[in-house]
Amino acid sequence: MKLWLFACLVACFIGAWMPVVHAQGAFEDCCLGYQHRIKWNVLRHARNYHQQEVSGSCNLRAVRFYFRQKVVCGNPEDMNVKRAMRILTARKRLVHWKSTSDSQTERKKSNHMKSKVENPNSTSMRNATLGHPRMVMMPRKTNN
Repeated sequence: MKLWLFACLVACFIGAWMPVVHAQGAFEDCCLGYQHRIKWNVLRHARNYHQQEVSGSCNLRAVRFYFRQKVVCGNPEDMNVKRAMRILTARKRLVHWKSTSDSQTERKKSNHMKSKVENPNSTSMRNATLGHPRMVMMPRKTNN
């Protein structure tokens, strides 16, 4: 009897708890406050940032800076935060620009090498010497 009562109690608890969890939705990673007095020498080591807007369970506009081991929340109105955002955006653009230009260069090189390999009649130095009349292939002498 006690086991039956315990099972009913657990079922009621789970039934009452599930709609609350479902109503909250997905877990959001929010800044609940600002890190005051963020110095520029700290922010310059940030790897990335994300602007948090007021929505759902996040009720504070903030900028989250991602470092190697931690996340720091900054006030979007702070001058150091604005400066760090500008520099990180420029850094992202530069890295993206370099990666696309490098991939285009590699693509050009690989296409160039394909054309040399696929076309054996191309006028490369190797093919020019094979057909040269002064170049004669002599069999090797073997010592018995």
